[in-house]
Amino acid sequence: MKILRAFTNIKEGQAHYRYIKNDKATKLPLVIIHMSPVASGFVAPLMENLKLDRNIYAPDTLGNGDSSPLLIEKPEIIDFAEGLTRILDSIGINKAHFYGVRTGAMIASEVAINFPDRVESLMIDELVPARSSAENPNIGEPCPPINYSGTQFTWAWHVMRDHFIYHPWWDRYADNRITLNLPSANLLHEYTTELLKAIRTFHYSYKAAQSWNRIQRLALINKPTGVFYEPSHEAFPDTRPIAKVIDGSFLLELPIRDTSQKSKATLIDKWLNNLD
Repeated sequence: MKILRAFTNIKEGQAHYRYIKNDKATKLPLVIIHMSPVASGFVAPLMENLKLDRNIYAPDTLGNGDSSPLLIEKPEIIDFAEGLTRILDSIGINKAHFYGVRTGAMIASEVAINFPDRVESLMIDELVPARSSAENPNIGEPCPPINYSGTQFTWAWHVMRDHFIYHPWWDRYADNRITLNLPSANLLHEYTTELLKAIRTFHYSYKAAQSWNRIQRLALINKPTGVFYEPSHEAFPDTRPIAKVIDGSFLLELPIRDTSQKSKATLIDKWLNNLD
């Protein structure tokens, strides 16, 4: 089945989402929450690798991609989670399994904490205890002013490229170098395009993520939770401390040196099948 796209009306304006619809599906849907600063296009390869025995939805979080931003001056992760529940309400999703990667994992976690009746289970990917970024105090700052020279286009391209060269990307120092393979030029173009769509508002989710107390908040989760783990990953090598603070959570172990969307989809399918 093809990935389809749609918009839904919310109080902020409109929210955009990608979805795969299976008219014969009887199981609870899966909601996939992307990382920042990209949008749901980033998780399209994951959607394509999942088994189609349930409906799959991937919204652009508010202020990212094609979704309108929150009407809050300094939103926190809980605000993005509340906004997500309104997106789901508007498309008729009352309860689902949730998968979130990085900032998306934080948002999905807050849904599980604050709206537990909506969450059947939770999967957390690429989330580790916060790293220090003391050498760069401008985390989450917006891009340089949009100008006639088009500086914002070059800036956005380098932001997305540097995600694969440094961790975190804004601390461009030798100690933060990683050796991940760059994605294809086509994928970098797609990621950059999604960032450019929300160039004025994407930094709100970054700021919210940096102030989110990961250990304190994750300890409040009371839902079946799987935490992805691949020990050789340079940027996210040890998610075990995250799993440790979530009561009764499970490690979803990826093959060594394999963080492909295909392998992640296999683990998601296995996790969901064990719960159904």
